[in-house]
Amino acid sequence: MERDLTTADTTRVNPTSEQAGGLSEDELQLRAQGHVGELPRQFGAFATLSLAFSITNSWVGYSAVFATPLFAGGGPTVFFGLLVATIACTFITAGLAELASAFPSSGGQYHFAFMVSSPSNRAAIAFTVGWLSVIAWALTTASAAIFCAQVIVNVASFLHPEYVWTQWQVYLIYVLLCVIAVAIVIWLPRQIPHLEMLSFSLSIVGFLVFFIAVLAASKGKQRASIVFTDWYNQTGWGDGTAFLLGVGTCMYTYLGVDSSTHVAEEMPNPGKGVPRAMSFTMLIGMLTAFMWTLAFMFSSNDLDAVSVSYLPILTIYDQALRSQAGAAFFAAWLLFIYYGAVISCFVTAGRQTWAFARDNGLPYSNVFAKTHPTLQVPANATIATLIFCILYGLIYIGSTTAFNSFISLSILGLNLTYMIPQAVVVIRGRDKVLPKRHFNLGPVFGTFCNVFTVLWMLLFSVLFCFPVFLPATAQNMNYLSVVVVGLGIFVLGIWWSGKRKTFTGPHIDLAGLEVLSDLNMGHLAAADVIEAQRKEA
Repeated sequence: MERDLTTADTTRVNPTSEQAGGLSEDELQLRAQGHVGELPRQFGAFATLSLAFSITNSWVGYSAVFATPLFAGGGPTVFFGLLVATIACTFITAGLAELASAFPSSGGQYHFAFMVSSPSNRAAIAFTVGWLSVIAWALTTASAAIFCAQVIVNVASFLHPEYVWTQWQVYLIYVLLCVIAVAIVIWLPRQIPHLEMLSFSLSIVGFLVFFIAVLAASKGKQRASIVFTDWYNQTGWGDGTAFLLGVGTCMYTYLGVDSSTHVAEEMPNPGKGVPRAMSFTMLIGMLTAFMWTLAFMFSSNDLDAVSVSYLPILTIYDQALRSQAGAAFFAAWLLFIYYGAVISCFVTAGRQTWAFARDNGLPYSNVFAKTHPTLQVPANATIATLIFCILYGLIYIGSTTAFNSFISLSILGLNLTYMIPQAVVVIRGRDKVLPKRHFNLGPVFGTFCNVFTVLWMLLFSVLFCFPVFLPATAQNMNYLSVVVVGLGIFVLGIWWSGKRKTFTGPHIDLAGLEVLSDLNMGHLAAADVIEAQRKEA
């Protein structure tokens, strides 16, 4: 690894004798990247995996969005679109996991982008990625919470057909769910890992129960041709474009796979643990998503009714179980699992905001970078995420189309943050910018994953801006391109109004980064570094 990686700010990390004795390898690794640990390392391997899967929750996430692929080609797009999205997201995640292994930090992608970029442009690149990450995670949180609110009103309408819900009622439920989630995150921080493990367990048990029940209870089975071969494109686009639009929606199934990176400073040995959590999240996600997709597609008997339903998965339950009470119970279970994802999203979004503020990336960063002195949680940043979600949710009252266009930015924005640091790695050279790491993809497969991520996201950055249906009207128009332009102007405005002079990213320890490789691989013990630093001091 060339020294060019470390020629930014060179604040040396030289702990005093009193401080040095308490520093672990994990803390030294973090300080070498310009930060001091402020959060307790309370996330073990299973708790980290539980957090990551509770957010991604692939089989549950696909239950919320499969209607769009259903419109974009019927059963073949629902199944094969998921297959293509799974393969693509596997390569994207592999490249991201390698970066997380090399530079474990709660900052995640913006931190990776800073570490691999050249000194002349690393601040601008990291600033852009940081804002994309903060906004995309806030929108991801909002999308999870609004879905939970929609489940509640649709189940109420399902049980009481005379009840007609309104968008302002959905919004009020959405606000209540957000407030409760943030209260849990802030006031019960020590319980969060246990809640994540509970959420993970409920999801896996729920998957098994749902999978067995819908297959066993459904009367007759859908023809295989309906699921795999009978093409039914209702979008107005050509079949190829429609399929790709369906694939883009299928990528929501693996949204938030980076979540474990944002608790890297709260777990031991994150250089090994974070990539492992990301890998198992993808593995469990693909297994559960495919099995559940086959189960509900074969157990349905009227896909037309499913496609026009306000809550398609509830219609699937009703058709398969032939029991109103059973369908409502399954919807309630799904709601409970999804609400676990809302809590996890606030955990992740709050920490992402806190980490970016810590490096002075936000207005009033000194406020949002504070951790609560007794609870040891980034309370201010988490509350800021809550306020954003509450204000942003007001859009839903006026226009669900505009709201959904902003939500689409969560998919595009997060995947762009996965792409940008990998693009820099491709341009600058893997050997030049990556230190030794536990998770090493190697020169061939690693390059393939990085290049694939860049090319895939260049294509889908355009496709995500297409409306799903033609002809486009005010009701079905995709306003994502307008949102992206507006976000770009906003970020540029903040950058040129002063942040270009004050945002420098983490203060990298020049000497520390040269031993980061050995710390990553366990070739150097903390005691060795401490002793060397003590002698130097």
